[in-house]
Amino acid sequence: MTKNCYPYLLDPCPPEFKDRPRYDVTIPFENIIYIQANINYSIIKQIERPPEIFSITLKELLPRLVAKSNQFIRVHKAFIINLEFVISYNKTSLVLSDGTIVPIAKRRWKEVFQRLL
Repeated sequence: MTKNCYPYLLDPCPPEFKDRPRYDVTIPFENIIYIQANINYSIIKQIERPPEIFSITLKELLPRLVAKSNQFIRVHKAFIINLEFVISYNKTSLVLSDGTIVPIAKRRWKEVFQRLL
């Protein structure tokens, strides 16, 4: 895993910053399976790519993701998931297409269940 700090994570980097590698990283939101919090960092798990760590919190990432697609939901204080990759669920957890089991917070269960239907 690499640890990165990129302000243009979900959007194309402006041309004036293309020569600065620390800015020129764009992750296609449709490739994101889930994002896991790790203090003030976020670990982004993508389809067929190794996880990457970015210095951005889930609180900062969620509005940016939701602006791009309504497929993202925060299911736990430490997880944002892409609903397209949920293969099964119960009242306490979700199973994602890569086999990851993600817990669902009790206070978020109602919203998660409504979005999954």
